Amino acid sequence: MNQELYQKVADYYKSCRHYNDETAAYPLEMWENMMASLYKAFENMYVLERESGNTVIRADLSDEKLEEIYKDLKDADEAMEALHNPESDKIYLWKEQNMPWDQIDEEEWDELTFDAEDFRPHLTKHLVDDGKIHPAVIICGGRYRCNGKEGRPIAELLVKNGYHAFILNNRMGCGEKIRHSLERSLDLQRAIRIIRCQAEQLHVDPMKIAFWGLSMGNRPAIDLINRLGYQSNPHDVDDNYYSDEIDNLDATLNAYISEYPATFPWEAPNNYAGFPPVFGVMGNRDFSIWRVMPFFTDLIINKCALELHIYDGVSHGFGTGDYRFETGDSPLAKLTEVSGDYVKAREEWTLILFLWMERVFSDDYTYKWPIEQLDN
Repeated sequence: MNQELYQKVADYYKSCRHYNDETAAYPLEMWENMMASLYKAFENMYVLERESGNTVIRADLSDEKLEEIYKDLKDADEAMEALHNPESDKIYLWKEQNMPWDQIDEEEWDELTFDAEDFRPHLTKHLVDDGKIHPAVIICGGRYRCNGKEGRPIAELLVKNGYHAFILNNRMGCGEKIRHSLERSLDLQRAIRIIRCQAEQLHVDPMKIAFWGLSMGNRPAIDLINRLGYQSNPHDVDDNYYSDEIDNLDATLNAYISEYPATFPWEAPNNYAGFPPVFGVMGNRDFSIWRVMPFFTDLIINKCALELHIYDGVSHGFGTGDYRFETGDSPLAKLTEVSGDYVKAREEWTLILFLWMERVFSDDYTYKWPIEQLDN
């Protein structure tokens, strides 16, 4: 393999990654074609070691394959035409040159991330356009911010059901060291505070902010609750960071949707008093179920508010359960291998979710969790 050619293609892949985060600025079909090109590029160049999070270049990666990847990305890139300026959808989390780091410095991060050098963590807005106050949901897709199936479709579903959606495009990278660092939870903590700070102009109810984590996208919330803490200041983690007035705001989550979490167990013990009402959903064929179930069981034993749904015959990565991602109707469907037969019941899980959200966000939801004892 020609190393210069590899670097050219890898750099071009990184330069196209911004499309993954610009979920509201492009027509759906055009954007999904780009998502498919990015997915193919990653799968053809790298092997992801699920347990460690390390990513290595494929041993069989050839110059011919690299040329093919480059052409596919370039064709998709040149076809992209924005409906509006993507920057208008973004809320940047940190001021330039003032961002906290934990265990990893910025130079080392550049070696471990798949984002371009100019990437800045941000939220992408998907707002209900009616001028009314609504709850807000922060979405964090799995793997390396998988917004194709786990970002835009969920945001659009939330808006359709009366919730403002904010896709968290946080710092992501490969390797065990990054998995143990707090960068992602620092980004989430800041995102919650910014939404509360801008609640009036965003038409958000500041007491109704939820987090929806998918697969490895659950990690920021778990580390926020168990390790970083709702009320901590980023300066406590990185003394080179200069705090501002936003860092003094409350970062408490009011609800937590945990969809097929994939990175248990955790280094820190569970802070049960910090868990808001939790909605858990996954399939019993999921590779991670053996390590996730003890977490859900602990929440029950420690009398936290948990609603849990396990679907028979369902594997990992089903997103909203939309059938189009299991057929040729979506460009991404052609690239992903479906485990087992399609289970139609999983299409209905979001109906159950919205019933739960309506209940926990209602003004008369008076449960105080954790409760002292279970009912007789």
